[in-house]
Amino acid sequence: MKSNITYVRFFNIPKTKVTIMSNGSDILENVKECFIKLEGPDRIKELTMKALDSGVEANQLIKAIKEGLDEVGKKYENSEYFLSDLVMSGVMASEVTNLVKPRLQSADSEPIGKVLLGTVKGDIHDIGKNLVNNMLTTQGFEVIDIGVDVSPEKFAENIQKHKPDILAMSCLLTAGMPEMSKTVQLSKKVSSEVKTMIGGRPITKEFAAEIGADAYGRDAFESIDLARKMVGSTTIE
Repeated sequence: MKSNITYVRFFNIPKTKVTIMSNGSDILENVKECFIKLEGPDRIKELTMKALDSGVEANQLIKAIKEGLDEVGKKYENSEYFLSDLVMSGVMASEVTNLVKPRLQSADSEPIGKVLLGTVKGDIHDIGKNLVNNMLTTQGFEVIDIGVDVSPEKFAENIQKHKPDILAMSCLLTAGMPEMSKTVQLSKKVSSEVKTMIGGRPITKEFAAEIGADAYGRDAFESIDLARKMVGSTTIE
């Protein structure tokens, strides 16, 4: 029964137009509600462009999106929304970040932290990784995504090159778990400061402790909360 509901919600995107008021706060509220109601990529793209054209600052827009994503996260945790809804929110976040990134990069505000992100060697799945990437970006992080099937050596090379605050790794297959362990150990050798966070379908809190990872993210929303705690940030100003 759940899967049928999920299918309809994911693919039958509402087509109802949203009336946008000229006031900036009304526009931001519409953006937030668009995420909460999962109105789809086309709608959020339209609202984002109207907000930017109306003079809404990129940071204000990101804050509204964050609030919307937080509500989606609560609904997911309460089993009101499902995994496909989580994916949809990630797709929507991707549309927004693509539009606002140029304005964020030109702004004076500094990122709250730097994250090196990738899927471990032997695994080419990227949906979860991409979702975390988009959500980290909307939270104010600088994200360096080095892709999928990444070897421990490549992770280590990029740690030395980019000096991230956090190394975040994902895997969907159990075959990737030994590579994750190797990467955690190698990361500690090349940097005493980088913190490691892991996640993915076969990963558990116990496995994270066993291999010496600093944190385990059960899902994308928990991963974002953990990342913010790891860099000592709890809010976006």
